[in-house]
Amino acid sequence: MKNIKNIIFRSLMLVAVLGLLQCGVSVPKGQKIVDLPCFQDKYTSKKKEYIASGRGISADQVTARKKAMINAKSEIAALIKSNIRSLVDDYTISRTVNNQEEVKSRFESLTSESVEQMLVDVEVACQELTFDKKNKQYNSYLALKIDKDNLAASIADKLSQEEKKELDLDYGQFRELLDRDVPIKN
Repeated sequence: MKNIKNIIFRSLMLVAVLGLLQCGVSVPKGQKIVDLPCFQDKYTSKKKEYIASGRGISADQVTARKKAMINAKSEIAALIKSNIRSLVDDYTISRTVNNQEEVKSRFESLTSESVEQMLVDVEVACQELTFDKKNKQYNSYLALKIDKDNLAASIADKLSQEEKKELDLDYGQFRELLDRDVPIKN
């Protein structure tokens, strides 16, 4: 419950800040707005996919790319796990499952397995590489995406038929909750 309140609070704060920026609030003197590659609105989670961005900096090009990939994968994994945790809470409440803690634990375990498996085949939505001549460093920007349908199917496939009966799994309702609980951009 605390997690949901935290997410709602952060979302409201983000909306407020964006609203102020749209109202023509000027940037303090000596500062300018920086538009980072692969971090724009089109690289935020949508109804059908999770999207997360990462950045890596290094004097070595390959290392900069690896750092960006690690950061983006960590971000997308955290986003998915947080989303699944909240939807499992909603699901167990709405389905009145007998042992809710066991259900939550099983779903979180399956989510971790599914996310780890899917991060191997994650799709790169954006990739940019720049070189800072002054600092002699590469800046790698990356956005990754994972299809929600594939994730939901992967989690459902990992459940045995017996577990599905025990959990009273309604895939349609589970998938609907997955769509509802992510802050989305259409």
